[in-house]
Amino acid sequence: MEEITITQNGYNGLYMSYLYGKVQQRFSFLPAVCNLKEEGEYAELSFRAERAYCPYVKRFAEENIADVLAVGYKYAFFEKRLVLPFLKAEERRLLFTALVSADYKDDKAYAYRRLGGSNRYCLDGVYHFRLRELKKRWEGIAEYVPTDMNTASLEGFLEFLTEDGEGKLFLKDGKVYDEEYRLLSRSVLTGEESAIGEILLGQAERVYCFGDTDKNTTRFLKRYYGSKAVFC
Repeated sequence: MEEITITQNGYNGLYMSYLYGKVQQRFSFLPAVCNLKEEGEYAELSFRAERAYCPYVKRFAEENIADVLAVGYKYAFFEKRLVLPFLKAEERRLLFTALVSADYKDDKAYAYRRLGGSNRYCLDGVYHFRLRELKKRWEGIAEYVPTDMNTASLEGFLEFLTEDGEGKLFLKDGKVYDEEYRLLSRSVLTGEESAIGEILLGQAERVYCFGDTDKNTTRFLKRYYGSKAVFC
């Protein structure tokens, strides 16, 4: 048996629960053990499996750790760094999610490259010591966001961000799926799972909607995607 361990100090249950759910769901068919334990502000997720399976588990775990860093930690960075008193709470949430999505693929790829070569990962350690160059870029982005940013400025940024995209997403009964019909849940790493957040993070060219779509999501899609949002 071989063990893969993920730890976090200054415990944020959101990130560790996300990783636990992803790994457990993906590899539930294996003869393996997945445990999440908490002690005060310290949390540890361990996955034990036969050595032959560990490379696959490790790769999947690293991909999802990279998501936690590129989405969760980046969102928290902007949330702490930017006050923006002229935006409502929901508007700030939209802006921070949009800022996360703008460079999501590059950020995730960078974080993923910084994770190799170990069976033990400390989320906070990776963030503070291995992502310094990435955090410098985030700081540079934050400096360009004006303190007096208002609703009109936010709308302009969202229009720019959603103008281009790649591939397609499927929205059904409030849940978002990728081109391979896999359920997406990265938006939960921002502290609130939502279809709009998932759509922004998905960076798709088109969104196909099936079933009931709530008013806020419908309004968002018609406003920023127009004919690129197809209601079936």
